[in-house]
Amino acid sequence: MKIRPLCLGVLAWCLWSVAGRSEDKLPVVIWPVDVHVKVLRDAQPPEDIQLPLVVKAAQNEYESAQVAVRTAREIKRLTIRASEFRNPENGAILPAESVRMRFVGYIPLKANTPNAERIRVAAAPCEIPDPLLDETEISLAAETSQPIWVTFWIPPGTVPGVYHGELAIVADGNQAKIPVELHVFPFALPDERHLFVTNWFSPGNIAKAHQVEIWSDAYWDILAKYAQNMGQHRQNVVLTPWTLIEVTRNPDGQLTFDYSRFDRFVELFEKMGVADLIEISHVGHPKGGWGGPVELSNLRAKDKSTGETVSLDYERGLKLLLADLERHLEAKGWLEKAAIHISDEPAIQNVASWRAASELVHRAAPRLRRIDAIETIDFDGALEIWIPKLSQWDTWRSVFLKRSGQVEFWYYICCHPYGNVYPNRFLDYPTTCVRILHWINYVDDLKGYLHWGWNYWGDDPFGTPSDRLPPGDTHVVYPGKLGPLDSIRWEIQRESLEDYEYLWLLEQKLTEVKKRLGPAAAWYEPKRRATELARRVVPSLHGTPKTPEIIWKTREQIVNEILDADRQPLGLVQTEPDDGATLIHGPINLEVRGVVEPGTTVTVNTSKVEVAGDGRFGCRANPRGEEGLVVIILEKDGHKKEFRRFFTVRRE
Repeated sequence: MKIRPLCLGVLAWCLWSVAGRSEDKLPVVIWPVDVHVKVLRDAQPPEDIQLPLVVKAAQNEYESAQVAVRTAREIKRLTIRASEFRNPENGAILPAESVRMRFVGYIPLKANTPNAERIRVAAAPCEIPDPLLDETEISLAAETSQPIWVTFWIPPGTVPGVYHGELAIVADGNQAKIPVELHVFPFALPDERHLFVTNWFSPGNIAKAHQVEIWSDAYWDILAKYAQNMGQHRQNVVLTPWTLIEVTRNPDGQLTFDYSRFDRFVELFEKMGVADLIEISHVGHPKGGWGGPVELSNLRAKDKSTGETVSLDYERGLKLLLADLERHLEAKGWLEKAAIHISDEPAIQNVASWRAASELVHRAAPRLRRIDAIETIDFDGALEIWIPKLSQWDTWRSVFLKRSGQVEFWYYICCHPYGNVYPNRFLDYPTTCVRILHWINYVDDLKGYLHWGWNYWGDDPFGTPSDRLPPGDTHVVYPGKLGPLDSIRWEIQRESLEDYEYLWLLEQKLTEVKKRLGPAAAWYEPKRRATELARRVVPSLHGTPKTPEIIWKTREQIVNEILDADRQPLGLVQTEPDDGATLIHGPINLEVRGVVEPGTTVTVNTSKVEVAGDGRFGCRANPRGEEGLVVIILEKDGHKKEFRRFFTVRRE
């Protein structure tokens, strides 16, 4: 349904059901908005308002949607709610409790991210939408737009199909309903996380925001809500302070280690699904600030004889703690999923001292892996998990790839990179920059992601960001009345992590088909097809899409290929070069190869292709039309399947 807003008064008249006299009706417009669009206060409705709002999701997935409200005069009381969603074909119901509607708050900016004039969504001073508020009602000034964030939770086991329901928006007693069409796919996202994700957080900020004593019973209760929020957003790595271990020096000089608080911390995050990796905090630091020589921390211990706190050097303190920590982790069954930081961001000027510190840590706890965010390349033999900054991974890729298979690579972002080129999750950046973060992980086979700033807000989390860092770098959640408040950026990052699982699911589906087709398919690379699709969204790390169309189109293609993978007739297709490549005319060198069930007929473009007895086939092909299209059709026993591959052809 399309509504022409040439007559906004008529639109309001049509949408609002009256609670009172007709002259009380408010001239209000409501419209669906793509979740990647940041709705500014002066946003206007589009020329064509598209209804119903269409949402598509797998089982075991959160899916976001957004609507906007604009009023011609002040609204004193604006409230929102969702109906239940019903599948008319089978009567299945998704209860209203599975749909969460939240008003979006705004953050004032005095300054933009540096050198990002071409991609910023608004020029400072301005207000940027971000926090998802816990207020059940708000007021709205005249000639102002207000976004509403809608989160659908599709529980495992939800019956697939199309569900219908409504979102209700009530303004000063007048109600409008937005029809929603919810498509639930016949597959589920896995409970398991297939990517390591950590956002460092401040335990102290949580205590301060909720006015509870840190490590008190009340604190543990509120911390559980923050841990649950991380788990619900697919974070599965927890930065664990080694200072949670309480150390006592006995009269004989021996040290004893109390792991009660450390264990309670890990077990809490483990319960919430946020401890696939226990990321033990830094045991060293650069002296004098970033880039200074790295030195290991002294150990603070309580002297049992005097009751005083003493500071012990490495030999008398940290060395002994590290050895006992390794023993304890093994006893708890946590050693294999633990790693320890040496010192943050070692660079070329202090990597030698970093390596010396890393060697001391390794001697004390030789089975405990080491992990660090890094700013240079010389870590061979001294680091098991390398985490270069995104821009440095891109710049020094050839050097890092020489270590491929020897160490594990993640990437990190922080206050860098900034500018018009690389993605980041700053407040004034397009939300597509957040959406692609974990497509990058898949394309470049990076096993994890790290960001330092989950809740490092200042005295006013909702106030103007500090100008020391790009806006939004410090936090993606906000303190609420009863726990953390999400943000648009945090919700979209979860969408990106779910996209990663879609790609993983496609890879697994193709792996299963490969097994079913037997030895003739041994050559086939299941990950390659999912990577081809991911590259449509991330052709390069400096090729961030500024609009969401390619993301939605590619996600739809991934869904279709997941559903088609094991549909008859079974078959796998691979091209050389990859789908999406540029081909030079003179002549074009493009090969199509595949494997099918014996007895299957294969057509490439319009030509029949010979199929060997074991199901293998191969041929050369010329792409057709401006899209550079190659169509491979499989037919067997009345069943038909089509594969499409696209290329860019250069003739100049």
